[in-house]
Amino acid sequence: MDIQLAQIIFQIINFGVVLVALTHFIYKPVLKLLNDRREKVTAAAEAAGEVMQEKEDLERVRENTLLKANQKAKKMEDEIKKEARTQAKLLLDQSKAELTAREAKFSTELVKMKKEELKRMEKEIKVAAVVIAEKVLDESIDAKKHQKLIDQQINEIIESL
Repeated sequence: MDIQLAQIIFQIINFGVVLVALTHFIYKPVLKLLNDRREKVTAAAEAAGEVMQEKEDLERVRENTLLKANQKAKKMEDEIKKEARTQAKLLLDQSKAELTAREAKFSTELVKMKKEELKRMEKEIKVAAVVIAEKVLDESIDAKKHQKLIDQQINEIIESL
């Protein structure tokens, strides 16, 4: 076996050319492709982190807004209940005042009706008393005297009521 130096050098040059060609045409593009992919993954991870941070921020804003809305709704509900109580009390007071006014009017009308009824009854009693006295005595009596006696008796009866 004979070692040929020219062939070894040729093989070394040949290997160097293939190595340079492979490095230039395959290794560098693959390396560039891997670096680009790494950068894209890093950028996507950063973007995802930013999106997650925005999501958390939006969630906090939503919770705060919801909390404020609930507080505002509770405050409005309390104000509405307070206003309703005030209105109910006002209506109740108005109803009481109206009822008192009606009661006073009814009492006044009742007193008036009672007086009118007493006057009517008084007249009927006077007439009946005169008729009864005439029948009992079977004669006509002085209407003025008799009227005076009847008036006295009726006044005593009315005062006793």
